[in-house]
Amino acid sequence: MKILKILLLFFIAVTLLTGCFKVETIVKINKDGSGTIFQTVMMSKTFVEMISQFADSFSDSSGTEDFSLFNEEEFIESAKEFGSGVQYVRGEPVIEDGWEGFIAEYEFDDLNKIRLEPEPDNKISIGKGEQDVEEENAEYYFFKFINGDIPEVIIDRPEIETDFDDEEIEIEGSDDEFNDEFLKMMDGMKVDVAVEFDGKIVETNATHVEDSSVTLLSVDFGEMIKNKETLEMMKKNQPDKIEDFEAFVEKIPGMKLELKKPVSVKFK
Repeated sequence: MKILKILLLFFIAVTLLTGCFKVETIVKINKDGSGTIFQTVMMSKTFVEMISQFADSFSDSSGTEDFSLFNEEEFIESAKEFGSGVQYVRGEPVIEDGWEGFIAEYEFDDLNKIRLEPEPDNKISIGKGEQDVEEENAEYYFFKFINGDIPEVIIDRPEIETDFDDEEIEIEGSDDEFNDEFLKMMDGMKVDVAVEFDGKIVETNATHVEDSSVTLLSVDFGEMIKNKETLEMMKKNQPDKIEDFEAFVEKIPGMKLELKKPVSVKFK
């Protein structure tokens, strides 16, 4: 999982292109191996308005359909990205103070067929036809469900890649690059991936557990870049061994990353 490189490059690119975003994916697992996937995607209203104006300038003047992030046709099509047998159930547009987006709900009957892509880029697409360009290189969390009186779920993460290309993540600019305006723009920018269990967790090796929820990935970009030292540390102090990776991640403010491979969760 090239997660640190991906996240660092991604938040710089997305900040320049989209302003600010929040992406949350929650998988809720039932005791029979079925479940529900909830995905929430939010963007800054400033960016949404900019895209809307841009779309209007190229649209037929006779058209009446306004630009919207809420597109159920795309949700139905994107259900297959979660695995075989996943179906889009419902969704709704969401508007909050300074934010606009949607929440989409999907259902599945067999957890063994589910996969989750940790990279956030496919979740914030504003156009069509770009989802499958790098499909062969995509990395996923995979799931295995073991039925029984006390069901067990095995979660296998992508491999961790700890080698970085310094040129790829070179941090350029002056010391005041992350000024107050930039930090304000980054505030609230988050990516979260979690699994919730229908019952009480009785045994697990997961690192980030709260009640019946296990966090696989949580990144608060606003916290990460409050000072440039965080990014410099990510660039210069990368661990060479996976054994040292956990301590490295713990030093990054606003970031949780499950490193156990695999993660085992028993619940009842």
